[in-house]
Amino acid sequence: MRFFETKDYDSFAFMEGNRPIVRSNVNRFKEIIKNGELHDEIQVNPHKVNGKWVIVDGQHRFLAHKELGVAVPVLMKRKNVPLTGIIQINTTRKNWSSLDRVRSFAKLGNENYKRLLAMYNELNEKHPVSVALVSKLCRGSLGTSIKSGERSNINDGSWEFVKKEEDVRRVFNECLKFTKQHPDIMSDTFVHCIQVLMENQPGFKIKRMLESSTTHSHRFIRAARKQDMLRMLEDVYNFNRDRKNRLFFDINNL
Repeated sequence: MRFFETKDYDSFAFMEGNRPIVRSNVNRFKEIIKNGELHDEIQVNPHKVNGKWVIVDGQHRFLAHKELGVAVPVLMKRKNVPLTGIIQINTTRKNWSSLDRVRSFAKLGNENYKRLLAMYNELNEKHPVSVALVSKLCRGSLGTSIKSGERSNINDGSWEFVKKEEDVRRVFNECLKFTKQHPDIMSDTFVHCIQVLMENQPGFKIKRMLESSTTHSHRFIRAARKQDMLRMLEDVYNFNRDRKNRLFFDINNL
């Protein structure tokens, strides 16, 4: 590996598809540099692209040095690191968010992640939700995995889009109707439970669920566990109704 320092900021370039710049991170590094407490070099690929060193690690630190007008400490890698390698490095360090990884895998052309990112952007125009919630909705499952190659692992490029996009939109739009009376209800568990009830519970009517949640709002409360949420929804759905008009959810199989 080769080390050097330079103020030739124009000789560097960011790798396309790397995570977006976070202004607060740049400002944080500027303060650390001012205090003389930053000791990590930025890392670049050994082969220039269009005459520029491509930064593979340290884009926020690079900007901090540039804005302060001080020399950038640079460590040249032994061999070129592609975008997939950057994702892997930052997944191991755990300083990339799930959304950072989704954006990068989408940029690499992974169709599942391109669809997921498009759905995430679309749904967030309606209501703020996490990419984790959207990924579970698109799979129809609360299950996630950190095992390499698993289709529910969002972090390593193995994740797969299972549901039809129109079904994802339909469930999400129905869930949104509950936020008028219960603004904080849009948890992963709630959205998933509404999804499985709409898709798998015979006789379930989402309109009745919404009406009951409004009429009996004192009984409509959040629950973290799936079974607890389903029991709450069943209680609200059937509250003050004759036995013949009650619907008992198949909680153990949903």
